[in-house]
Amino acid sequence: MPQQQKIQAKDWINFFVLSIVWGFSFFFIKKGLEVFQPMQVAAFRMSIAFVALIPLIILNIKKLKITASKWKYIPLLGLFGNLIPAILFCKAETKLDSSLTGIMNSTTPLFALLIGSILFGVALTKNKIIGVIVGFVGALIIVLSKQKSITDVNLFVLLPLVATISYGLNANIFKRFFQVENPIIIALLQYSFVAPFCIGYLYFSGAFHQIHLQPIESWNSLKYLLLLGIFGTGYALVFFNILIQRTSALFATMTTYIIPFVSIIVGLFDKEKIMPIQLVGLFVILIGVYIGSRD
Repeated sequence: MPQQQKIQAKDWINFFVLSIVWGFSFFFIKKGLEVFQPMQVAAFRMSIAFVALIPLIILNIKKLKITASKWKYIPLLGLFGNLIPAILFCKAETKLDSSLTGIMNSTTPLFALLIGSILFGVALTKNKIIGVIVGFVGALIIVLSKQKSITDVNLFVLLPLVATISYGLNANIFKRFFQVENPIIIALLQYSFVAPFCIGYLYFSGAFHQIHLQPIESWNSLKYLLLLGIFGTGYALVFFNILIQRTSALFATMTTYIIPFVSIIVGLFDKEKIMPIQLVGLFVILIGVYIGSRD
């Protein structure tokens, strides 16, 4: 495993490129949903990511070895780190703007802290406890901003939160059981697990048949899904893992701070409306994340 080293210019370039790519991802999902169903968009995302990584899989085929006792955790990483969040974000964007789902993504570090404490015995310091509480207040502000009344609850706004809980669980599983393995190899194994199920679903759900029947309309969505799968999913995870190796997990996860702002700017260009109260919620979440990460 590469040792942590001083942050260099190429690390900062990696950092900001990842933030921009992931900020655009919510817009790419939105475009995919113009033609395909949420489950199909998620399946395309995972399948395209896998196909895009095949060259790396071939180059690293001899390195695809981990301790036998750890193989059982690979499906968990694939589910909680890839497939489940992909499905939830796609479903959420059928009723929510892409910019809002990008904002909700900023709660990921908070759930990573909380789940680490509850399930993995990670110590919660005073700063982390305050950070989690402040972050939840910010998330609550955003959730309530989408409710028409107390009795008329928009449950779709909760889906991104469940997705970030899944991301938080995935991060803790990875940290607990795969500290000494090459994270790039683990990423390849994750996609290798979920991709066959996704490709099968695309076939039996009629997604490929739809492309044949409506090639022009389908391509208008598929070109965004190709960008999402190749850059926003497959290689983004690889370069994110490289960033963790070269710097630190804390520095790499700070991409979460930039992603919401990118998604907001992209949403505004796409004529989405951002409520001031939602920006207040984002600001409160980022304060919580900052406080919680100070340790």
